Amino acid sequence: NLKPIVPGHVLILPKRVVPRLSQLTNDEYSDLFHSVRIVSNALEPYYSADAFNIAVQDGKEAGQSVYHVHVHILPRKAGDFQRNDDIYEELDNQKLNE
Repeated sequence: NLKPIVPGHVLILPKRVVPRLSQLTNDEYSDLFHSVRIVSNALEPYYSADAFNIAVQDGKEAGQSVYHVHVHILPRKAGDFQRNDDIYEELDNQKLNE
């Protein structure tokens, strides 16, 4: 991720570029989330993560700023944000296309 919110924040993308999840084939969708599981399993011990936020902003009104499907994986630790849900505001504030 060009603008990581927390240490270990990564993006997972399908090979084919499409703007919305609904445009992925069933196989692409399955592969995407299988990759999310593999990567999050690798990140957990490396970053000593207690939990994860897995996020997709699917469309402009959902806060998508780069118009190709991508999944955010954010390793979380106790106390990394004052309010747990502040991480969503940080995601909304990302402007990756600027």
